[in-house]
Amino acid sequence: MVSIPVRLHKAARRERIRFRHVYRREEPAIEEPDEESPAAMPARANVREFPKPATMPQVVEHEAPAGLARVRNVPADEISEKPIEKSQVLKGYEISKDRFVTFEPQEVAALRPRTSTELDIAEFVKLEAIDPIFFETSYYAAPDRGGEKAYALLFQALRQTEYVAIGSLAMHGRQHATVIRAGSRGLILHTLFYENEVRADEEYRTDTSLVTAKELELAKTFVRALAAPFTPSKLKDDFEERLRALVEERAESAVETYQRGGPPAEAPVIDIMEALRKSIEMAKKPPQRESEAAAKPVKPKRGRARP
Repeated sequence: MVSIPVRLHKAARRERIRFRHVYRREEPAIEEPDEESPAAMPARANVREFPKPATMPQVVEHEAPAGLARVRNVPADEISEKPIEKSQVLKGYEISKDRFVTFEPQEVAALRPRTSTELDIAEFVKLEAIDPIFFETSYYAAPDRGGEKAYALLFQALRQTEYVAIGSLAMHGRQHATVIRAGSRGLILHTLFYENEVRADEEYRTDTSLVTAKELELAKTFVRALAAPFTPSKLKDDFEERLRALVEERAESAVETYQRGGPPAEAPVIDIMEALRKSIEMAKKPPQRESEAAAKPVKPKRGRARP
């Protein structure tokens, strides 16, 4: 039994300009009041006060019903923690410590390439010439309507010559270098990392002089003893399988999320005859009674505050 302690670090990753969400904080303008300005006058000079009712109405706060509610990220100022409108958020690129170049979201969006309608093939190379470290994401490529014959022609040519096509296309707002190869039944497309995204200089340099000839021969015997054809079904994610089993076990106890506002309220049923009768009675009231009723103070009602 031989164990080899190792440390892992990424050999390749997408190198892109990464923005942070920032916004420009407005400093409050301080103006010196003029002698005749309202600010220089007594504090109560231009203040209109509304009379307070004898008893304040009792307000009962509305509480959301028990249950689950989705969590949403609301942008907020990291200093004051006040919510920020989406229109205030800018894209910032930190060029040095706490120094940002800012852009409007529309400026960045205008630079993004549109999704390609064609894939340009630049050259054909041998598949074994491409280090697997350059492969990023794999896609099955299926022919669109009318392209079946040309698709079959390219598939046959790549399969029999054992070459792959190097090309490029734009999707998801990015320009991608690609490889198209013949699979067992159709074409497969792989996006590639660019050369500056592969950290070739960080690859560990092995000192092969540490190994003796007998040790190497014994290690090769061990490799041959475990040699087997590649079988994808043998690859298991134990954590994912245990987690999925736990989800299925608790499926019957699932709880619905609270829907804000709930179902729309139904319109109240109105007795048309009764409403007309009351309207006629109010129309027949003498004008002086209406003025007296308006002058009479209205006692505030107690009730529940509705959302």
